[in-house]
Amino acid sequence: MANVKDRTFEDLRYTLSEYVRIFRRRWKLALLGLCLVGSAAFWISQYLPRQYQATTIFERRDDVVLQNLIRGNSPYGFDHLKSTLALDMTGSRALADAAVAVGLLPAGAITSRGALSNDELRLLDTTLAEYDLAANVKLTHSSPSLDTIELRCTANDATIASRFVKALRDRYIEMTERRIAEVLEKSHRFFQNEVARFQREANTSAQLLQQRFADFPGVDPSDTASVGARLEALRSEQARAYQNKADLEAQIAAREHFLANAPANVVAPVSTTNVQAPAAVSTPETSEQQRALESAIARVEGELLEATTVKQMTEQHPTVLALRRKLAELRAALRPTLAPAINQPAVATGGGAATEAQAQVDPVWRGHRMRVELELEALRAQLKVAAANLEDIDARVAEFSALYGKLLESNEEMQTLQTRLTESQNSAAIWQSHLSQLERIMAAEHEQHGTQFALIEEPKDNFRAARPQAPALLILCSACGLAAAFLLIALAELLDRSFRSAGQVTRLIGLPVLECIGVISTPRERRKQMLARAVWTPALAVLVLMLISSATLAYTSLEHPALHQRAIRVLDGALASIGAPPTALANKTHD
Repeated sequence: MANVKDRTFEDLRYTLSEYVRIFRRRWKLALLGLCLVGSAAFWISQYLPRQYQATTIFERRDDVVLQNLIRGNSPYGFDHLKSTLALDMTGSRALADAAVAVGLLPAGAITSRGALSNDELRLLDTTLAEYDLAANVKLTHSSPSLDTIELRCTANDATIASRFVKALRDRYIEMTERRIAEVLEKSHRFFQNEVARFQREANTSAQLLQQRFADFPGVDPSDTASVGARLEALRSEQARAYQNKADLEAQIAAREHFLANAPANVVAPVSTTNVQAPAAVSTPETSEQQRALESAIARVEGELLEATTVKQMTEQHPTVLALRRKLAELRAALRPTLAPAINQPAVATGGGAATEAQAQVDPVWRGHRMRVELELEALRAQLKVAAANLEDIDARVAEFSALYGKLLESNEEMQTLQTRLTESQNSAAIWQSHLSQLERIMAAEHEQHGTQFALIEEPKDNFRAARPQAPALLILCSACGLAAAFLLIALAELLDRSFRSAGQVTRLIGLPVLECIGVISTPRERRKQMLARAVWTPALAVLVLMLISSATLAYTSLEHPALHQRAIRVLDGALASIGAPPTALANKTHD
């Protein structure tokens, strides 16, 4: 196993040494192929079509308040601006308008207002293919209120690419602002119509309610609870009026009973007679005591009658009990003074003059009776007023009872009208608020509301080609040169008939060869080698210089177009001085 590995390594080393030997023998030929093919590849690469790229970056900021106001209350909105971004900026209509704005198409070439016709599409495709125009847009950052948009345009001319990307951007901004204005205008009309509609509904409901108010004057027909409470208040007032009338009638009846049953006067009899009396005759002191007791009894009886009739006290009332005890005591004190008069009646003399009893009125009792009569007169006047007031209250209770019944019958309809009126007024107020807010926004400057645009990066005047790229081009051309070098080495080895080893000679002549020597250095061979060095060294130096120059021109044509143009002008001038045609590279790039 070890022998196999050693043999494999020896074979690989022998192969590499053989390649090195071949390259050392054929390096001039390899360098010749590398320089010729590489120079040709680098020179031809300058004629390849270039693609130039122009990029612009801008922001689109949305007013969140306005967005929410329109989105939540209007059938119109700005949501389609983001969803149609690619179509608005890179669609066929956008490309056609930009081509007309740049001047790639005549002004009257596009006449369709909407979608392009087939002829217009063919004309647009031809123009885009002629300038190798293409546009690409993407959102580098997206949020509900902020979008960062990157627009790229490629063309075979740097100036056209820059102008075209500006035209696409400006057209999109103008179109977006026009759409915003249309949305605001339509939303404003929609808000106005909604406000007017709800106001009409509110006015209609208010008129119907006013008709109901005319049918029920003095009350709120939509508030049956307040009407019911008012009816209950009237009924309570009616009950109080009835109670007041009954109280007045009872007081009047008590005073009438008092005046009908009480004595008119309280008297004290005084007798002056010529009577022949027995020895036991009443003394003046006894008569005076009797009159005082009778007067006191009359006063107590009047007070007791007033208490039980006018004041409506019961028999168990302390005042009534006290008056009855006092009356019993007075009557008990009066009985001893009446006994002599009963046992010994007076005897009239035949010739004497008889005297009458004269009544003496008690002033206290008289004043008390007069007070009761005045109170009775006042109570009768109050009873008349109470009766009239009760009649008025009865009429009002009857009216409100009938009104309340009607309101209960139409309560559901009134509630419906009131609810409709409230809803219409609230909706009109809400829409009026939205309309006022929208009008404030529309009254501001156009740049300060809605969707705003801010330019972040203008397209640069970049004349460096985006394609082909310099590293890839250098690698490709170098690979072509190396491939040519290896191909020439392989062809030279295959076509070489000389002997390189003793084994080749042995196989050819069939005789064993001990050793093979190289070329014998003779004067002829030395002259031949000197001539080869004199020719090959300058030729290879020129070829290497040509390779470096062509590679440098190819690189500068991509990375430094201005320097390349100056070099081409110098080269064209040199060619023109010797009568050679120009390189035709002066118009491949632009300063």
